[in-house]
Amino acid sequence: MKRTGRSVYLSGAVSFATADAVATDGGGNVCYFQNILVDERRGYAYKVTFLSAFPTASKNTGPGNVPFALQSFSRRELLRMSNAELILYSGRNTAVGTSGFIAAQNRTIGIYANNIRDGAFAGVNFQNQYVIKGDAMATQSLSLCVDMELLGQTESSATYYIELEEYEVTSDEEILLILSERAGDAAGLAD
Repeated sequence: MKRTGRSVYLSGAVSFATADAVATDGGGNVCYFQNILVDERRGYAYKVTFLSAFPTASKNTGPGNVPFALQSFSRRELLRMSNAELILYSGRNTAVGTSGFIAAQNRTIGIYANNIRDGAFAGVNFQNQYVIKGDAMATQSLSLCVDMELLGQTESSATYYIELEEYEVTSDEEILLILSERAGDAAGLAD
């Protein structure tokens, strides 16, 4: 694995209206998934070095302060998932005894968790509300899993800013990275 010296910066917004998949629980929508990066070039992988919401300049409690998980799902994978798998990948399912499943599975690369929207702590520092797995590498895709249970469809849009370092990887390294990503898949856990 060799760093190319190239950095990639992603920023944008996702919303319920553009979601690739929506998880429901108890009849209501609880989160949605949106693919934000597709890079199917062979021999490259990305390490996430920074993750944040992209702050809204005009209103500190507006869209963009919504918690989200950065994951390595492609749009194709998201479209094929059952609701039970979506619930697992959102970290909501405790029926299988894995309430920390989102932290344990390899498809989650990082979490942005600023959910303080009102009161004395509204608008806290965006840059200290995230965690990134130090050994996680994305080989082909990045997606967001966005919480929408409390805010509903119209208020749950999320803005993001992500910094990536690009690496050249050999065929063997790429295969190992893909296997490592998929080692935490929900297969068999969503029954």
